Amino acid sequence: MTPNLELVCFRNGAPTVAFFLRADRPTTIGRAIENVVVLNDERCSRFHATIEFRDGKWRLTDLNSRNGTIVDSIPVKGNAEIFVGSKIQIGRETLLVESQRDFGDIVQDRGTTSSRNSADYYNRQDELTAYLDSERTENRRLRGLLGQNTEMIGASPAMLEVEKCVERAAKTKSTVLIRGESGVGKELVARATHERSSRRLGPMVCLNCAAFSESLLTSELFGHEKGAFTGATETKIGKFEAADGGTIFLDEIAEMNPGLQATFLRVLEGATFERVGGNKPISVDVRVVAATNRNLEEEVAAGRFRRDLYFRLRVLEITVPPLRERRGDIDILAEHFLERFSQETGRRYQGFSAEAKATLNAYWWPGNVRELKNIVERAVLMGNPPTIQKADLLTSALGEPAPENNQSGVASQVSSVGAPISERFEPISLKEMEKQLIFKTLKHFSWNKSKTAKALGIERTTLDRKIALYEIARD
Repeated sequence: MTPNLELVCFRNGAPTVAFFLRADRPTTIGRAIENVVVLNDERCSRFHATIEFRDGKWRLTDLNSRNGTIVDSIPVKGNAEIFVGSKIQIGRETLLVESQRDFGDIVQDRGTTSSRNSADYYNRQDELTAYLDSERTENRRLRGLLGQNTEMIGASPAMLEVEKCVERAAKTKSTVLIRGESGVGKELVARATHERSSRRLGPMVCLNCAAFSESLLTSELFGHEKGAFTGATETKIGKFEAADGGTIFLDEIAEMNPGLQATFLRVLEGATFERVGGNKPISVDVRVVAATNRNLEEEVAAGRFRRDLYFRLRVLEITVPPLRERRGDIDILAEHFLERFSQETGRRYQGFSAEAKATLNAYWWPGNVRELKNIVERAVLMGNPPTIQKADLLTSALGEPAPENNQSGVASQVSSVGAPISERFEPISLKEMEKQLIFKTLKHFSWNKSKTAKALGIERTTLDRKIALYEIARD
């Protein structure tokens, strides 16, 4: 019989919450809220480790986490077997593995005349009651966090239309395609769609298709078997398996290689798939939500994106407008971020000065809501309460495109930050705009990539990929 286990989480020596381990599916551990075991510790990776029962043993696998996992005082390299009494150390969190008997065992105890078994039963009842109470408390806390992370802020007509589209999409099981510029909040719309759907109790798994090479992306999506390729020391489940019964969000779907697009299309049509290096058909019940900031029609015309996949993804389409097209939301979003970061930092602000508000409303916002969030966060940290001043707002030097009468014939950047937006301007592609922004930010930080990535609100690996893509080099 498969042993039943539970994890009891300790912080500063005191138990905080317990989690049951199921033998029929992996238990995921990490900082991301879609994990089974969610750890609120910045030393914990978003997807840190998994625990699963296979080959008659319970095993913990470290998912190449940033700070590693320790089991019984030994750092985990790949995977480690765990037992009742094992101590798992992740950051400041300690997870103790305890045994958990079946309810059948408890019922048998109740029917015996043994006082010891009777005491065990009632003690176990008390433990189960305490556990359920803690689970309810934790569930309310997580639901509160989910509400904060899926709340779409804005009262403009454009955002109200997005809200309506999300409500309609949430009531269906159809594939959703979310379109919009980088930083407008496409993942937020995806999470809102999941949380308002009938799948909200299932997992939501996110994957950025631009962050992996073709071979690695295939492994991330569908998993791989042990020995499938060099470095595949253990069997790994893919994102589709992890999202079974829930939603998978595929960001930057246009970056997917055409060869992988064909396999992905078959899975969308309900076909089974195999892990890399495996031959066992796997079938899952997953809703797909995809997002892109590219013009898919142009990608199809250029032969970089399959026409049949394009039509299959566009069952339901939600377009998130850029921030410059919903200027009525700027003040609302700024106040929202101000309140949020004031609470997080303990630096109490009452609002923005009139000049600061004017600057925010006049700015071009090439980075959209993500840029506004980062600017307000910096202002909270670097400003002086009780009011955010214009000088506290470090907007980008990449403002609005230049007017059409620019003699050079090439769109240039404005010299003054926050200059009013002209009604006439020289169009510039988003790719060129992003290239210029990355280049100037690198120059500002003397080519320190870590600081540049943090200022741009992206991962260091994403920055490296874009530098290579745009062939950005020092002067």
